[in-house]
Amino acid sequence: MSGAATVHPLHGNQMRAVDPLDTVWLSASAGTGKTQVLSSRVLRLLLQPGVEPGQILCLTFTKAGATEMAARINGTLAEWVRLSDTELFTRLEAIGARGDGETIARARTLFAAVLDCPGGGLRIDTIHAFSQWLLATFPLEADLIPGSRPMEDRERILLAHQVLVDLLVDAENPLSGDPGLIEALAALSLRHGSDAILPFLLRCASAREAWFGPGSWQAGEMRGHVLRMLGLPGDADAEMLAALCSDAGFDVASLRRCMEINHEWGTKTGLGAVEAISEWLLGAPEQRAASIEGLASVFLTQKDEPKAAKSQEKIDPAYADYAARVVECIRAVRALANLLDLAERLVPALRLGRAFALAWDEAKQREGLIDFDDQIRRAADLLANKEQADWIRYKLDRRFDHILVDEAQDTNAAQWAIIFAMAGEFWAGVGQHEDAMRTLFVVGDYKQAIFRFQGTSPENFRKAADRVRAAMNAAAHNAEVLRGEDGARELVELGLDRSFRTAQTVLDFVDEAIAGIGPGQFGLDRAPERHEGQERPGYVALWRPIGAAAGDEEEDEIADAGDDDGEDKETWISRPERRMADAIAEQVRSWLDEHGPGFTLVKGTRRRAEAGDIMVLVRQRKELAGLIVARLHAAGVPVAGVDRLRLGAPLAVRDLVAALRFAAQPLDDLNLASLLVSPLVGWSQEQLLEHGWREKRVHLWDHLRRSGDPEVGRVLHQLGELLGRADFAPPQELLQWLLVGPWQGRRRLVARLGSEANDPIDELVNATRAYGASATPSLAGFLAWFDAGDGELKREADHAGGLVRVMTVHGSKGLQAPIVILADAAGNPENARPADVDLPDPRDPARRIPLPPVGKHEKLGPILEEVEADKEAAAQEHWRLLYVAMTRAEEALFVGGALGSRDKGMPAPQSWYARLRALFPEAAEVADPVWGARCESGTPAASVTLPSASPELPLAEVLPAWLGRAPAAEPRPPRPLAPSSLGEDDAPDPPFPPGAGRDAARRGTLVHKLLESLPEAVPGERETLARAWLARNAADLDANMREGLLGDALAVIDNPEWAELFAPGSLAEVPVAALVGGQVVAGTIDRLVIGEESVRLVDYKTSRRPPASLDEVPRGILRQMGAYAAALGVTFPGRRVEVALLYTAAPRLITVPGEVLALHKPDLAVPE
Repeated sequence: MSGAATVHPLHGNQMRAVDPLDTVWLSASAGTGKTQVLSSRVLRLLLQPGVEPGQILCLTFTKAGATEMAARINGTLAEWVRLSDTELFTRLEAIGARGDGETIARARTLFAAVLDCPGGGLRIDTIHAFSQWLLATFPLEADLIPGSRPMEDRERILLAHQVLVDLLVDAENPLSGDPGLIEALAALSLRHGSDAILPFLLRCASAREAWFGPGSWQAGEMRGHVLRMLGLPGDADAEMLAALCSDAGFDVASLRRCMEINHEWGTKTGLGAVEAISEWLLGAPEQRAASIEGLASVFLTQKDEPKAAKSQEKIDPAYADYAARVVECIRAVRALANLLDLAERLVPALRLGRAFALAWDEAKQREGLIDFDDQIRRAADLLANKEQADWIRYKLDRRFDHILVDEAQDTNAAQWAIIFAMAGEFWAGVGQHEDAMRTLFVVGDYKQAIFRFQGTSPENFRKAADRVRAAMNAAAHNAEVLRGEDGARELVELGLDRSFRTAQTVLDFVDEAIAGIGPGQFGLDRAPERHEGQERPGYVALWRPIGAAAGDEEEDEIADAGDDDGEDKETWISRPERRMADAIAEQVRSWLDEHGPGFTLVKGTRRRAEAGDIMVLVRQRKELAGLIVARLHAAGVPVAGVDRLRLGAPLAVRDLVAALRFAAQPLDDLNLASLLVSPLVGWSQEQLLEHGWREKRVHLWDHLRRSGDPEVGRVLHQLGELLGRADFAPPQELLQWLLVGPWQGRRRLVARLGSEANDPIDELVNATRAYGASATPSLAGFLAWFDAGDGELKREADHAGGLVRVMTVHGSKGLQAPIVILADAAGNPENARPADVDLPDPRDPARRIPLPPVGKHEKLGPILEEVEADKEAAAQEHWRLLYVAMTRAEEALFVGGALGSRDKGMPAPQSWYARLRALFPEAAEVADPVWGARCESGTPAASVTLPSASPELPLAEVLPAWLGRAPAAEPRPPRPLAPSSLGEDDAPDPPFPPGAGRDAARRGTLVHKLLESLPEAVPGERETLARAWLARNAADLDANMREGLLGDALAVIDNPEWAELFAPGSLAEVPVAALVGGQVVAGTIDRLVIGEESVRLVDYKTSRRPPASLDEVPRGILRQMGAYAAALGVTFPGRRVEVALLYTAAPRLITVPGEVLALHKPDLAVPE
């Protein structure tokens, strides 16, 4: 029997898209099998005669996508090696490939061919990874100095600070400096605040094309450039403004007629208007321009609306027309004046931005650093030069003849430049000479373009398709003209609309939403094809938004739940959002309650929903996501935590950093107070108030040192130990001492905050290591480095393993779940922070000029046009984000939200909730025990009853007698039985490179030795001792590998949950030998803990792919443990034998229950 995976044949447009001879532009809706199509396309290309693996390039949007595609392709190729001809024929047929003998023979060689490919396999990368690889391979051609490397986020901030400081120091030089730069910085800081300076300057640095190259903006011509960018002549000035106010430029005739009518009206208001108009007309044009606001007050209100003029119209019905013409002139004068004022502000700001950009570029070159923008730009430049590109291909010994682009809707213009630099001549020679088969495969979906904040635009997707279509049509025309035949294929444009994951009920609701909101609101020029889904029960529900009916008693009960707990009120989060998190936790808990009806899922086998089936989505990564996680955890719901977390945000990290800050600066009162009430010290708020109350202008540290209280003395001793080490230990060693030394920081933090604290603690340890690798370590330096940027802690949400996932919609891209909750659908998109404004250079619209923040009155002319276009693009992405969110659901979609204080009891008109609620009739609500009411579409599947224990069946009479007896023991072998010789019976993995097994064995030996020796060392000295030992005994390994071995060992030993295994009295590398039922069992136990009533055995495993649970542990290993358990049962009669496997790579401890051991013990007669 074969163990091959289930085959899912391609259908319809899927099959057409994988034709290796076609260039294909594929629009794939959510859940339509895009990844399978991409993988199958690569397989079809590899099967094509003449195509080598090195000719294929796959570009993905995320690292996870690249990893998944590589795993699929390599797994399939490895499977093809083992399958029989019949089974392989079936696999090839499923992807549309021929199944003849020649193709089958080629298929079996592809796994080895890919492994032997230069570079180590298929090139499957993100666009940034590919660019980085290309630049690293050709640094000289890319004009990079030796040793250049990508810039980390913190390095970017630190370098930007240093560049700005150096720039200002140079500007102060009385001989060669430019004081105008200092004045510009001061003006920007006063107007927008100091926090806005560096982001603006870095935007200027990113707009490199504005300051470098032909046509770039130079400092001496800055004013003319700015004026033209604002839509004004390059020489516009105050004289132009005065000309607008002259008799020739202003509609003076209409103004005089308005004055006459007001004079005839004769009231106080009318005579006041006459006086103001007369005074304005008597002035010179320059004076008129300066006093335009006085004239405007006659005709416009404070809201800039025309004043009512019913009385004047009774005198002359044409007064409104005269006034409108005057108002038009006033607004023209105002607009020009505002634009001139804005230009005067922008000129020095952009001069500063240009100077910073030049200094930034020089600093990066000097330091050998390149950022993301540099990678893309330099890679595109490297490939754009035809002669250089040919040279690069020659040096690489490969030529990318087949390019595949995933998630193309989120590829920006600079990234498309790289793609077209490689594919631009794919069709240029058709019709002139025979050329190798060269194809481009692009897959994307305009409806899923949601990464505009990263500089992408779905319009690039359309423009790229137009460019390829035009190039291929031109090539086909050339072939017909030159050879009189059809010499080229046209672009094949296909769509995928059949979802293989989502129920039809949910997709029908998605289609109704697109139609109800309007395809144009999504940026679509026509209605998309209706989705075709899975014919199984589906369900959509809109929960009544929290706060919609403030007087509703049922909602008040939800609102008041938990509000009495003073420590959990989270008052910085709005009360409706707190109630929303409470309600979600209550709802999820009810679904998972074993004693309740639960929620039934029908995909595959009918079953009750579990925690891992639920995904909670939010529009933005704000406090609500973290609060939902907290409420779910408090409700006893298994939850994975938010998908991304700023490293400085978790309480465990903040407490540890507070300890480090104290070591660097003990006189920081606020920091010391935070440290004292943290789990590291353990004071309560009352103790802090009791011992910390002091007179003014006395530091808390000085006050505590004068105290004679014994409790304060204990704390002073603890803090004194920290200060004593601060001047001598590098940050990494000091943090390690805090965690596992006398402070026992990890144990205390985990005890207070739960096991979730381990991940951020480990990331902080990694941060100290990263800092030590890039700089001379010092405590003050580390704190400055840490504060310079927000390191991000990212959890791989697709491996949440039975936990509820809480994440942003952006983070959920590529994922799905049977049940999806949209938790903040009532949010108002108009409350979003205004986007930064960039204006095109009139002489080169592709060149964008960044502007500092502009005020409301400055949004005129081109700026207003740009702002309105940006608002429209943001609104379209707002609705595309809704599409992505809804299509994550496989079977059930729930929509809810909390109303803000400005919503006045109703969701904002442009919120997701408001537009989705409009799809239901007004009276469609039904009662809901948690939410008060809900609207629903579809019907939930009937509840599944949990199986009850079945009575024993009377089988004894029909079963053979031998079934109840253990088989007779085999004769004892001549040598003792070593448990390690029992081996594994799992199928072998695909072949690995030569030496891989030897390296793995060496690694295992080193880790075992570290785990044997380090527990005996003083905790604070373990890392130093281990590093020295590795340097002596593994000097041939590179530093990264030695650090990895060290990290694995310390992660095991320092884990507080396993402290008992390494406590004094525990034994390492214990030889054991016992006679078990006539069979000698002998071996060595990695770790042994002997208690009065039990004996605990732990076996280390250093596999790089550890099993996730007991179910995945190979049977051979279980047989080994069974043999050890049998031997210990003889050696320690009457004591309970406990067995566990400790996988160091995770690290993960898997307990092997006694009943499992009993099933896997070898044929030994073990005494009871």
